[in-house]
Amino acid sequence: MSKPNRSTKTENAEAGGETYVMLLFVAGDEPNSKQAKDNLKRICDTHLNGRHRNKIIDVLEDFQAALEHNVLVTPTLILVEPPPQVRIFGNLSDTKKVFGALRLTGG
Repeated sequence: MSKPNRSTKTENAEAGGETYVMLLFVAGDEPNSKQAKDNLKRICDTHLNGRHRNKIIDVLEDFQAALEHNVLVTPTLILVEPPPQVRIFGNLSDTKKVFGALRLTGG
């Protein structure tokens, strides 16, 4: 039996700023996957003020999505919007590198 993908979405993006669309690929509740989810939530809540739409994809439940996005390692965060697309591997704990990859300030 498979569970539906869990998504975290912010419907109303704040006007005047770019909306960040991100896909986070995880493997169940493994420690690095859990930490990546927590770190992404913290970054978005603290620095993106409602200007984000995130989808969390558990590859144990939806392996096809991982194949479609060429994800071979979890956790993997894919920044879809704004371009250019960026991939970040790992639990997102190195805030300075994550901020640099997402082109955010304050990391």
